[in-house]
Amino acid sequence: MPAWEKLEKQTICIAFREWKDVESLTMPSLEEPAYVIDKIGRSCKKLSELKIMTPCDILFASALVSFLPNLKVLSVRCTELSKPALDILLEGLKKLKVLNISHCIITKDLPPHAPMKILAELDESILEKASRLGKFLTFMSDLCIMCQRTGNDEGFMRWYKYADLWKVDEVKSLAI
Repeated sequence: MPAWEKLEKQTICIAFREWKDVESLTMPSLEEPAYVIDKIGRSCKKLSELKIMTPCDILFASALVSFLPNLKVLSVRCTELSKPALDILLEGLKKLKVLNISHCIITKDLPPHAPMKILAELDESILEKASRLGKFLTFMSDLCIMCQRTGNDEGFMRWYKYADLWKVDEVKSLAI
């Protein structure tokens, strides 16, 4: 999908009404993710795989559970993902078989205006909920260049900044 900020809401709605048979979708950053997920859920009944590249908070996770309950594969790589949102996804997406949260910044749920608190590792409650999945892909390391970039970009990956930096060796290291 193109960058959403370049499309009007009406254009997005028209596009999804035409894509009734879409099964897999990769979406860049979203300005109003809950609105877009609602429109996808109403139009794309066959959608089973979704890759998103935008921060995932409680509202977004709740929209995914409400409007796309049949998702089997979800990738939320290289972005900010709140622990409560991760809980919602793991508990609410009953048909989910694969969840990829590699290179994410996992944050604690804190009061508004509190500084962001990043989890260094996933706790036992998350691992227990994820144990029902066929695949739960995670990777968080201060040594990983993609994890560093996600952190530097504060969970809102600015891919355009890195376009000139890609090298064959670096691409191999991103295979996770």
